[in-house]
Amino acid sequence: MLARFLNALSFGAVLVVASLGVARAQATTNLLNIPVAHASPAPGAKAPLPLPDTFSAQSHPAPTATPLPNHVAVAGKVRLYSFQRLNRVQNSTNPNRHDLEFGVEPHFDYHVGDTPLNLGYTYDGATPFGFDGPNPIANPKIDNTVPGFPLNQPIHELYLQYKDPNAYVSVGDQELNYAWTPNSDSRIAPASYQGIDSTFKLLPSVSFTFTRIVRFEQRNSSNFEANTLLTAPYPQTTLDRFHPFTPGTLLVGLNVHPSERFNLSAQDYAFYNIANLGYLEAKYGIDPYAKANPYVALQYVAEGDIGTKQLGVQQNNTFGFQLGANVAKGLLFTASGDFAPWRYAYVSAASSAAAQAGFFVGGGGTGDAVKVGPNLYKVAYGGLASPYTDSLGTDALYTTQITQGMADRRSAGNSYKAAFVYTPPSKQWKLIADDAWFQYSNDVARNLTSEFDLDGTYYLNKVRPGPYKGLFVRVRIAPRNQPTLPYNFEYQRFQTEYDF
Repeated sequence: MLARFLNALSFGAVLVVASLGVARAQATTNLLNIPVAHASPAPGAKAPLPLPDTFSAQSHPAPTATPLPNHVAVAGKVRLYSFQRLNRVQNSTNPNRHDLEFGVEPHFDYHVGDTPLNLGYTYDGATPFGFDGPNPIANPKIDNTVPGFPLNQPIHELYLQYKDPNAYVSVGDQELNYAWTPNSDSRIAPASYQGIDSTFKLLPSVSFTFTRIVRFEQRNSSNFEANTLLTAPYPQTTLDRFHPFTPGTLLVGLNVHPSERFNLSAQDYAFYNIANLGYLEAKYGIDPYAKANPYVALQYVAEGDIGTKQLGVQQNNTFGFQLGANVAKGLLFTASGDFAPWRYAYVSAASSAAAQAGFFVGGGGTGDAVKVGPNLYKVAYGGLASPYTDSLGTDALYTTQITQGMADRRSAGNSYKAAFVYTPPSKQWKLIADDAWFQYSNDVARNLTSEFDLDGTYYLNKVRPGPYKGLFVRVRIAPRNQPTLPYNFEYQRFQTEYDF
């Protein structure tokens, strides 16, 4: 795996050399605010347009803290979240589900005098105020991914942070937002991580990241635990196999940003005793002086099992691309694809379940094993293991949708996505409309899935540059078609939030 990652770094270096003479990937790092030196345009010359952010309305930036006396600053949010899942076919395992939850997340910063040190603290709590019934965690008609039960995170964040123009180090409990360790803020509360996070500027346009995670707080849990979404039974997630302890994760990364026209990010994640994941992403603005501002983005994932192989045998290679351009004023169009080849193994076993038990196989109806001879089975695998985004729909693949993606299905195959993002000149509302097709078919079974999403946000205050403060409402509708139960279903998410 290390060799694969070094090869990816070598490929990235070639891209950098090729682009330095003529030239930002989707934001996958935390907000470091480390400045990057870029050449200023000549007097009177037209400035290049920045690379578009394809899904800018899908993630809402946290508000900046408001300074108070005595070096104290405060920020936060109050959120009302309503969720419904409507199934075409309902039974004991697929009932319609709903949920209503109220949440609050105050954040405090204490700046230690005139030093570069900062102490941060965030509390996160939520309650349904009885709207989800007397025992929502045991009610199959309540969607506990939100969750539908009270949530009390007395230490959602508690960290000591050092930051100057060339270095950022944060130690403690904190939200992260890297490609494969995101904050997954798509319900009532985001996810948080315990450990150390750091970034150092090596050159004006080159930075290095080192992050060590020891524990994880899932978005519907009140505890930091030494496990992951794939190895612990969190409410309403699909556990792959139970392991009471997972040693955590080591992330090292390199980001090269020589101009507003080009960005390269290379990251390596050691999910200890699970898998090693190498991730490479490059984004290039083809003509930043044109109104269309076209760009191309590429991503590559190489992952394989390591250590005690808590998920079994696992290997994945995923290639992705994205093409985008402004097709009208305020209207961005993108076309994306992700492709991962299937792998097969022949296993002697008494049943298909026994044959696939030692492999990390697909879920949600993907074909996993078929009998090809007396006590001989063909096992299909090759999906991507994502310990901190599995079943959340928040991973870094270009084609991931609201209810699913290839990483959530743990499946290889092909996927395609077309999306429109509209932001009017006033910027007081945003609309995303996208359609995606997923081909999980393999030599074992045929499986074709599709999903259409609408995602609209309206800001009641005037939107200025920087993080938004004020009241906004957001509506997300996501119908999905699949060949297995419940065949068709639809997510309906309604969110009202006040940021302060």
